[in-house]
Amino acid sequence: MKIAIPKERRAGETRVAASPEVVRKLIDLGFQVTVEKDAGHGASFTDAAFKDAGATIAKDVASATKSADIVLKI
Repeated sequence: MKIAIPKERRAGETRVAASPEVVRKLIDLGFQVTVEKDAGHGASFTDAAFKDAGATIAKDVASATKSADIVLKI
């Protein structure tokens, strides 16, 4: 099952729907996780941290969500 985590777009929103630690747990449970580029920027999570956790980094929201079964948002 594929999970997408897009960047939050509401003005002033600095949170992201999952941390790299949560992404790692989801992947360990067998999910595929895609995170939109810079989705964790406001929460001080880098794309590298998500990638190190096993996520794929998508260039934009359309790429992140196009084949997702679940989309995680705040």
